[in-house]
Amino acid sequence: MEWLNTQEKDTNVTTQGSRANFHEQLKDGTLLCRFVNAVEPDTVKKIMKPISNFNCMENINMFVSASRKLGVIDEQTFQSVDLLEGRDLFSVCVTLQALARILEKSHGLALPQQVPKDKI
Repeated sequence: MEWLNTQEKDTNVTTQGSRANFHEQLKDGTLLCRFVNAVEPDTVKKIMKPISNFNCMENINMFVSASRKLGVIDEQTFQSVDLLEGRDLFSVCVTLQALARILEKSHGLALPQQVPKDKI
């Protein structure tokens, strides 16, 4: 969460490291889309207001597509329901880690702090 907030700088983001907070902060996809746009402006053309699950899924899908465009391979991307419903937050972490490694090389961003799987 802290890594995402370093670029997006949203003062409403709680970076407390619990699984519940991770899911709550990311589940509508808006923070992820804003992060991508902070790194690569206009990558996500329109961020949907999270007024329905459909809009949240659209935001998450746009983030995943943007991650692929930046170089994250399909095997390292999560399915939108993994995040929306909190089914597999570890796969969300895998995608974020893969994106971090790419952005470290291409944009000079520092890597996020590693968190053990059992802490997610």
